[in-house]
Amino acid sequence: MKKILIFLIFCLIPSFLLLGALNPEQVLKELDSIEKTISDLTFRILALEKRIISLEEKFLLERSETEAQFKRIPDVFKQSDEDFSIVNVTYETHYNDTIFKGNIINKSNKDYKYALFKISVYDKKGAVLASNDFYILNMDRGTRRSFEATIHGVKADEFEKYTIEFNKGS
Repeated sequence: MKKILIFLIFCLIPSFLLLGALNPEQVLKELDSIEKTISDLTFRILALEKRIISLEEKFLLERSETEAQFKRIPDVFKQSDEDFSIVNVTYETHYNDTIFKGNIINKSNKDYKYALFKISVYDKKGAVLASNDFYILNMDRGTRRSFEATIHGVKADEFEKYTIEFNKGS
């Protein structure tokens, strides 16, 4: 990202001067346009990152299901629900989405560069209405991190309960 910005600065500013664009307003308009383009690219990169994480999760889930047929993983290696505490959770509806906010405490004996969690909402019959993944960076032992996760297309009054589960981390 920095390389692109430096490239744009070194290529565009001399071209402004050579083409007679000494008018500061015109230069500011061009710089605003570049800033908007970079911002748009940043959002696209974040969206791609989320897609990659969900594909990794899907791939690992499929792989773990096939591996489970051949060997049994000892219970010692499984992540227990007691390794993370989820506290101070609040949620509210924004348009047609529900936004969850709260804190997660790493009570395990492991440090994570990133930890992937899944939030799901259920109707009165226990069926999953929707779910979404979110991740938290730098979850060292004993740390408390805030989170914000959005469930798209479900309002707060449409679900009966929710769950937040740890999926994986590294």
